[in-house]
Amino acid sequence: MKKIPWRRPGLLAACALGVLQVACAAPPAKTAPADTSALSRQLREQIGDAACTANDQCHTMAIGHKACGGPETYAVWSSMASDGKKLRELADAYTQARKQESEQSGRVSDCSLVNDPGARCEAGRCVPAGRSPAVM
Repeated sequence: MKKIPWRRPGLLAACALGVLQVACAAPPAKTAPADTSALSRQLREQIGDAACTANDQCHTMAIGHKACGGPETYAVWSSMASDGKKLRELADAYTQARKQESEQSGRVSDCSLVNDPGARCEAGRCVPAGRSPAVM
């Protein structure tokens, strides 16, 4: 078998540099989480006064992220007064931002379970049906 001499040393050097460049590239920068304060404010604005005329218009939605899992709180909202789809999108964005904040900061939580309080219509406004200190 006849050996073919390497005739393009410049090509070999270029390939080696390319491999080194890829191998030594900086890891991708972590993206900054969305502004949770702004998202929280948008959620409260979307919920508004949670006006209702009947219990079946009142709902709860899990909000936020605890470092060891589960929501931080529940929001009580009215399907009469709020767009549920828009509210879910905002809640998902807020939850994702809080999760990203936790991961980047190494934050821990108390790992306590936050129960869904349920919701009912009382005096024309949706309120938590049960006792839960963590309601948005």
